Amino acid sequence: MKKSVMFAAVATALTAASSASFAAGSAYSTTFTNLTGNFVISGFGTDTAGATLPDADKSFSVTLSQVNGKVTIEVPVASEYKFVAKAGSQMLVDFDGVPGPDLGAAYGANTVIGSGPLSVTNTSTKLVEFDFGNFNGAGSTSLKLDGVSQALPYTTGNITVSGAGATTLFGSLFGLSSFLSGPVSGTVDIDYTLSDDTIVIDIDETNLVGGSFENILLALDNMAAGQFGPFAAGNRNGIIDGNFFTNGVITAVPEPTSMALIGLGLAGLAAVRRRKAA
Repeated sequence: MKKSVMFAAVATALTAASSASFAAGSAYSTTFTNLTGNFVISGFGTDTAGATLPDADKSFSVTLSQVNGKVTIEVPVASEYKFVAKAGSQMLVDFDGVPGPDLGAAYGANTVIGSGPLSVTNTSTKLVEFDFGNFNGAGSTSLKLDGVSQALPYTTGNITVSGAGATTLFGSLFGLSSFLSGPVSGTVDIDYTLSDDTIVIDIDETNLVGGSFENILLALDNMAAGQFGPFAAGNRNGIIDGNFFTNGVITAVPEPTSMALIGLGLAGLAAVRRRKAA
């Protein structure tokens, strides 16, 4: 088979596969199964004269401890996505010391919580499975990457996520969208380490353009009583802590225009190659 003919055949096959994927409504899911624990967020500002001010490094850390439950992440390919919280999903955060959730949402029906470009780079992993079973003696904690078990503690986890996708998804997920203003682009670098009942996540927004989660944390830590809904005044100490509960499924569904453009591009390449072969 001539190279040009072979290329046309491959392009045609890819076009068909792309069309079939779009027709089937393929989606990537992040599944939380009764994930609970405590959290401490720190390093997002400088404590100066009783008020947390922005620092220069544009990074902060999230430490999740006494974690129980499971998380399964299907890593999506780069594309434009619509993010959907499946019916029954709950993402609840309590950070003010008063019993009861302060941030998050519970979804009684399938709900679109955002949309935009999403890409995950700096990794070849397609499936991530966290199973925190060691806390309270319920079992052993494990981490699998593409089905392969990793030794604990695991200290080399790192990914890069598109800024627009990260802020759209997590801002909507935790009810923080009102803190984000203006277009967001660039990328967010995320490193993580995992032990039996703890995961430490280091977030670097150096390459993020526009609104950021560090700005959100600063606003929460410096807010006056009643400034944002019923929340009490922030502690202004550069630390936000509390507990969390997450259960349900968030899907990233490719937008039709994105899949259609892929199909059209591949079909065009195939047509050009066919003409040259003739």
